[in-house]
Amino acid sequence: PSEVALFHLGSMDWLPNIEGVKWFLNTCWNNIHHRFPELKLYLAGRSFPEDIRNGVHPNTFCEGRIDNAHEYMLAKQIMIVPLLSGSGMRVKIIQGLALGRTIISTTIGAEGIDVEDKKNILIADTPEEFLSAVEFCMKDPEACRQIGMNGRKLAEEKYSNTAIGKALTAFYNGLK
Repeated sequence: PSEVALFHLGSMDWLPNIEGVKWFLNTCWNNIHHRFPELKLYLAGRSFPEDIRNGVHPNTFCEGRIDNAHEYMLAKQIMIVPLLSGSGMRVKIIQGLALGRTIISTTIGAEGIDVEDKKNILIADTPEEFLSAVEFCMKDPEACRQIGMNGRKLAEEKYSNTAIGKALTAFYNGLK
């Protein structure tokens, strides 16, 4: 079983990731840590800014570039996606869904992905909502994991190569 810990995985040479992680650390993490002092936050990805890498946030581990994203994600249960800006579908969310990770994302982070709050993802746009989502996961680990399993089912049904292939075939057949 995976560790009940928070993690973020994303390239830190993309401004929305830098902005989101800094916002999370500066406005959300202290309240979450105060409520759950044993909870760990892992940060990974290439090009972490020095101020985050050398930060003084308690129980936070900045691992920088990792060799195997798949293994890294499988080792931890709760993925955070605190994006405040940016566009396009977040491939890391699709990967997290496919691996059955419980994802706590801002509305902007989940844009373009057919997810439902409290069914297959947890949506949090404020520090209070992030704390509430983490509390939900910590107080009911089984319900937390179930949201991750629901996300896995969604990824298989809508975002797997098989599902995308069927949708493309149907689209092309509709052009005749």
